[in-house]
Amino acid sequence: MVEERTTPKVYREVLVVPLAARREALALTGVIFLIMLLMGLRFYLLPSSGKDVQALPSYQVKDITLKNQAPILYRALLSAITDIQDLRDESGKWPTVAELKEEALPPFASNFLPVGLRGFHWIGYSHQGWVDYYGFNKDVGSEEKQASDPLENSFILRIIDLRSKDHPHPHLGRDNDVKMRYSAQVWMNPQSVDYPATSLVVKGWKWIVQPVFAPGGEN
Repeated sequence: MVEERTTPKVYREVLVVPLAARREALALTGVIFLIMLLMGLRFYLLPSSGKDVQALPSYQVKDITLKNQAPILYRALLSAITDIQDLRDESGKWPTVAELKEEALPPFASNFLPVGLRGFHWIGYSHQGWVDYYGFNKDVGSEEKQASDPLENSFILRIIDLRSKDHPHPHLGRDNDVKMRYSAQVWMNPQSVDYPATSLVVKGWKWIVQPVFAPGGEN
């Protein structure tokens, strides 16, 4: 009698990854790669040198640092620049504050401003080559007594005729620029102070600039 020998069967275990799991893994890998790519692109585009990262001169402040209602007054002054230049071109002289009120230009026409800014009083100082519109809050004392927080800053909107021989510096643009007739700027003092008879820089006034331009004041 022949004894039969049986060979034991060998079983191989095969794991099959579901198709959905593969897709999730590929998608996760793609997201990680995209994040790394965007991070690299961001650091590549960041400026490493140049005027954009240089510190501003001591007499300049960024408009984004303005507090309370100062940004509203600053934007109102900027919006009046073009109209003031047009009025000067038409008449040959700088418009007075009264004329700007008649034109309903804020902040000179205070009824278009928030209540907290209607106490500003404006005075025009005209010169041959430039004009200063100086404003201060005459209601600071009364508002403080009423336990309110008045805007004490003083402002000057200065518009310069670059083709005039006599005008102050610093300013944006170059003297006698054939492509640029006027240069405008807004200056601010943190307190309610009198109009300065000398240089604004010497008296501690700050030229408000936008970070995109951050002009150094060309002559």
